[in-house]
Amino acid sequence: MTNQLPDNLFPNRVSDLLHALSRAGFFERSVVIGSWVMLIYQELYNVRYILRTLDVDFAVHIAHTKRKLRADLKQLITGIGFTDYLAAEGVQKFTGGGYEVEFIGQRSGGRDKAFLSAPEWNITATPLPFINILTDFSDVAELNGLTIRFPVPEAFFLHKLIIAQKRLTDAKRDKDLEQCSVLMTCINDKRLIQVSQAQRFSKETRRHITT
Repeated sequence: MTNQLPDNLFPNRVSDLLHALSRAGFFERSVVIGSWVMLIYQELYNVRYILRTLDVDFAVHIAHTKRKLRADLKQLITGIGFTDYLAAEGVQKFTGGGYEVEFIGQRSGGRDKAFLSAPEWNITATPLPFINILTDFSDVAELNGLTIRFPVPEAFFLHKLIIAQKRLTDAKRDKDLEQCSVLMTCINDKRLIQVSQAQRFSKETRRHITT
């Protein structure tokens, strides 16, 4: 059964962005992440959350570095009214209508890479750990006749538990844990265990999860 989202779920600017990425095939392996996913959960799982962000984040699947250009996302995104700019250390972001768009990829190994190249999409992404949790366990929904991909609640929940303990500010930590508390009503225990067991966590990370 297809998850159906109402046409007016997202603001026009965000909806235009999602449609542009969907038409390019971006959501075949990559996912929308961040607080905007909570709107999807609200519709599909009847959770209640007050959205308080203008950041629109995507977890991008990084293909092989020699993968040929599939779609020029930089051109697509600027073509619908966003402006691209280089943030710290060469990470590419987009801004428009008060929104800031960022692509994030799985960081493997140490912290030596300032950014990740995604030549398949002509963008660069911020390297962060544990992003694979969100891309490996995902679901799809239909929005205005197009498909978008998002993490299953259990993956989003686990990811938030981990990064909350690593936050540098109380405000961001509290926001992560607030989202976890909201999602507890729709978490499937068996799937949460499945998501957790599929990951290779260090002892420190498992301690953070337990905390």
